Amino acid sequence: MGMVQNLSKEASQLSMITQAQHALIFAPYYGTPIPIIVRHLTPAQIKACGTFSAIELFEDKLLKERLQSKADIHDIIEYAETHHKICKKAMAKPTYQEVIKSITDINVMEQKEKLKEMKARLRETKSGPERQELEHEIDIMLVWTNLLLPDDFTAVIVSYILGIDRSDIKEIDRQTLLNAAILAKRGKNNPADHVIGNFEPWMPDDINSRAWVVFDEEMKKRKRA
Repeated sequence: MGMVQNLSKEASQLSMITQAQHALIFAPYYGTPIPIIVRHLTPAQIKACGTFSAIELFEDKLLKERLQSKADIHDIIEYAETHHKICKKAMAKPTYQEVIKSITDINVMEQKEKLKEMKARLRETKSGPERQELEHEIDIMLVWTNLLLPDDFTAVIVSYILGIDRSDIKEIDRQTLLNAAILAKRGKNNPADHVIGNFEPWMPDDINSRAWVVFDEEMKKRKRA
């Protein structure tokens, strides 16, 4: 009887751990909200998905507007790859691959294998019209393989995993970053140590890197003045 109780207790603890690692969210799928069980990712897992920042300064917004009016296919691909990598790691039920298979009858793995072959051919192709045409074909296939899921669907999942709406990251502006970097320079520590707010575990690194960039820009501007 004691062994049964212990096993039951262990099973209950494992269930609680599993629940803590996962969350149920609703993501819009062609206009219909569908339930998705996602797993929480560690800062290391998030960083492995690509280089990005959750901090949006005024100049970032201007740049985004310019890019949207003159979108470059490589920017679109990079953006899509980051979002899809996060979804791939985070989606537990249904899995990323299960949703992809429900979208199209074409085997995505076959397309990716074909893409790998095209990239290998590209490495052996010299500069010229043939290489340019092959590069364009690869770009189109990259968009096809990476943009299968609707933007609003991936955006909801990514926003939840990154904790954008659960944090104060949107409140950070250029002046906050500059002040934090100045204090960190004096105190010989990190800018994130001087920013008060509710932040996800991966966000201090984002704050640090953006703050030092703003600090360097400001120092160069003062030298020119």
